Amino acid sequence: MEEIIDLKIDNGISLSLNRQHLKNIEKELYDFLDNIDYVKTLKFAKSVLLRNEIKSNNSIEGINDDIYSIKKALRGRSKNITLERQRIINLYHGYQYILNNKTIDKESLRNLYNILSKDILETYDKVNMGEYYRLKPVYILKGGYLNKTPFMGIDERKIDYYMNKLFEYINDDKLNDNEINKFIKSQIIHFYFVYIHPYFDVNGRTSRTVAMWYLLNNKTYPYIIFNRAIAFSKSKYEHNIIKGRINGDITLFIEYMLNSVLTELEKFNFIHNIESNVELTEDDKVILDYILTIKSNLTIKDLAKFYNKYNEQKKVKNIYIEKIMPLIDKNIIVEGKETKSFIDTNIPNRFLKINSDIINIDPSKVKHLNYKI
Repeated sequence: MEEIIDLKIDNGISLSLNRQHLKNIEKELYDFLDNIDYVKTLKFAKSVLLRNEIKSNNSIEGINDDIYSIKKALRGRSKNITLERQRIINLYHGYQYILNNKTIDKESLRNLYNILSKDILETYDKVNMGEYYRLKPVYILKGGYLNKTPFMGIDERKIDYYMNKLFEYINDDKLNDNEINKFIKSQIIHFYFVYIHPYFDVNGRTSRTVAMWYLLNNKTYPYIIFNRAIAFSKSKYEHNIIKGRINGDITLFIEYMLNSVLTELEKFNFIHNIESNVELTEDDKVILDYILTIKSNLTIKDLAKFYNKYNEQKKVKNIYIEKIMPLIDKNIIVEGKETKSFIDTNIPNRFLKINSDIINIDPSKVKHLNYKI
């Protein structure tokens, strides 16, 4: 069954969604959340928003500060406020804004954008911004490739019209009948904002923050975690946005977001299960999250390579000693056989796995993870 959404792309075609295609993943998500009540609270949402999502939102845009660098920036302990640190501070203040303001309209969006873009815009962007939106064209790279013909954001003369349609859609509560529909709607908002591209810069993080804003307003707390999914599969994210732009069919984008958020919730619940028996540091949770994300054989080197992809660079030996060994000492990670390589002169590379003896979880709650009960 095709659902027509009252939001048009520039060729006059309305956005569309094949709900039948999404039926199975919607059921899986619904079944997963049954009886997992702790993720359905504002406490969970705030915890994810203010501790995890700042890093995830930055990672999507290639800013790979570790959790301690983020905390340092937020506490005002950075000697130099670099562009990356300013983005961290802006996101934190932006999240505080959406937690404390309910109305999503032209004025409040401008307030949010002012917060998210503070001190990071180039001179051209600032000079050519109107009261609410950009006054000149903007070019959008396809997947970040300079050698491909870019997309263009909506003609600057039409932005006000398209954004007003988006605000009407956001504030129409006809489809607010269940949480999955609310999440789908938040991602339609997310997609359409990126499509319009009302600013020169900071469109992506603004779109994702507005989607979170909508979820918070509608108390759809478990789905706040969606940025973490995008951070680990950015190319798929961009690919599905590009597909949706062409003909307005956003089924694949919504399917991607549903699958991704389910995987992230499974990972979060898995780590929560461990934490109910063993005290975990923030570092421990990050490493466990990476282990559950890696889709190949897992060795010390594999895990270190993955860590360095999303954090400030460290030597493999240091990652092993500082990040992996604490989990081995807690008997959460078990070292397996050696490989033929070494991470240091006297330290062989080894296979790693999570100690199954400390896990007591329903197998149906880990269907999308590589971990097997």
